[in-house]
Amino acid sequence: MVRDRHDGRWRSYYNRVIPSEAGFRRIMKIQTSGQHLDLGDSLRTYVDEKLRAAIAKYMSNAIGAQVVFRREGPMYHCQCTVHIGANINMQAEAEATEIYGSFDTALEKLAKQVRRDKRKRRNHHARTPDAEDVA
Repeated sequence: MVRDRHDGRWRSYYNRVIPSEAGFRRIMKIQTSGQHLDLGDSLRTYVDEKLRAAIAKYMSNAIGAQVVFRREGPMYHCQCTVHIGANINMQAEAEATEIYGSFDTALEKLAKQVRRDKRKRRNHHARTPDAEDVA
């Protein structure tokens, strides 16, 4: 990691890391693109806000995400890939007649995968202190 001389924040080569109260937290880098499509700024900001909110709900350490839109006949196809870390990649695809609808459906599938993965990785053997142990 390198401290940026312009604004004093910590930066890594692939994603930004900023200091916070509880240490350092990573900012997820989202890449939105279209194959033979021109994506507007409103779609890009919509994807950015919704994807960050959905992933941050379950995982706080996501590294990056790619969202690719393409048109196949009358349908819009959306492919979302999220890199969470430690070789954990989640991927979801969806089709709809509208571009926002295809993203929303893919995001629902992706959020379900992330939720299930977090549930699977939870330590169920962790002991919580009982009232008798504390007293």
